[in-house]
Amino acid sequence: MKSQLFASLLGSWLMIACIVGIGPAQAHVGDHMPDSVAEMEYRILLEFKPNEFATRIKLAMVLMNQNKLAEAEIEFNLALAKSPRNLSAHFGLSQLKLKQKKTAAALEIIKKALEIAPENPTVYLNYGRILEADNLPEKASQIYKIGLKKWDINHKYPEAAEDRQQLYQALRNIRNKQNQK
Repeated sequence: MKSQLFASLLGSWLMIACIVGIGPAQAHVGDHMPDSVAEMEYRILLEFKPNEFATRIKLAMVLMNQNKLAEAEIEFNLALAKSPRNLSAHFGLSQLKLKQKKTAAALEIIKKALEIAPENPTVYLNYGRILEADNLPEKASQIYKIGLKKWDINHKYPEAAEDRQQLYQALRNIRNKQNQK
């Protein structure tokens, strides 16, 4: 009974959202709802718009957060099939591979992202994190430095401004670890 009521309310919310112009990518408002509810919402949205790329990526991320790794991988791969050059899908799939302890696969995926967007500092942040997870801090440090140079040279990625701080922090963390040895 509760699930029918919830489904009815969610359906009503979706109709209202469509009428007032809230798009599917905005549906998980501020990421304040539990992942299990978001998962159901994204699945419903994808029933109506199966090619909605942003929703598919969000579903994959929510599935990964819930450790539904096989399902998340399917969603990431579907997203990549629709948009093979999309960095969000590459970043998400590389994170998933790290979570599965498959660093070689994560490195392969992030290298594809690097081929797609060699000037994007966020690629270098993710690449460095994978190298650190693979216990290669020296290589990670080099990659982080390249990412910072790319950011300083090329400001066409305003979304990477926060990543600049994360690149600096990652370098500090590596230095601190090396100094503790």
